[in-house]
Amino acid sequence: MKFGEFLKIYNQVPLIDSSTFPLYSDNTRNLRRQVREWIIKGYVLPLKRGVYIFNDNYRKREPPCLFIANFLISPSYLSLEYAFGFYDLIPEKVTVFTSITTKKTKSLKNCLGVFEYRSIKEDLFFGVKKEVDKDREFFIALPEKALLDYFYFYHQFRGRFSEFESLRLQNLEIIDKKRLSAYSLKYNKRIKEIARNLICYINQYEEKYRVL
Repeated sequence: MKFGEFLKIYNQVPLIDSSTFPLYSDNTRNLRRQVREWIIKGYVLPLKRGVYIFNDNYRKREPPCLFIANFLISPSYLSLEYAFGFYDLIPEKVTVFTSITTKKTKSLKNCLGVFEYRSIKEDLFFGVKKEVDKDREFFIALPEKALLDYFYFYHQFRGRFSEFESLRLQNLEIIDKKRLSAYSLKYNKRIKEIARNLICYINQYEEKYRVL
């Protein structure tokens, strides 16, 4: 297959998935060899084994990184620090795409950035919503679930007010306290206690800003 033909097939989609090669070629081994050559020439950029994007000269639009974060490891949803930044719960800009998956913990680094995945039990894989990034849908934790995921993975966290302050949490009025409490029931005793303390912290936060 010539590169121009390959470009015509894939430049309308967000990424190149090698599992689709049999749809367009009777000789997928040869096509994979050609892709390796195009990688060497810089025409195609690898995101992980079997998943690629075109370089800046051949891409028609910016890659939808949040959709790609879901795609690289599936099933997964964005959460933890990335979700904090997405919802403006912290003042810092978050550049690492942190996600939750039922697969193994893994970190991927490619031309689009760093994609980190934390493994969680299937019964804790919930509390997500669908959003859109550059016309592509992706899944991200609800703010309450992102917080609980964070507490779950940071075992040293105990839910003291000083710890909440060290996270520099802001815009806490977006947190649904009833949802936070209900979600926390699926977790262990430590997380339940942290959730109760966080609700008290949010109440104090809301009272402070009500006075102001």
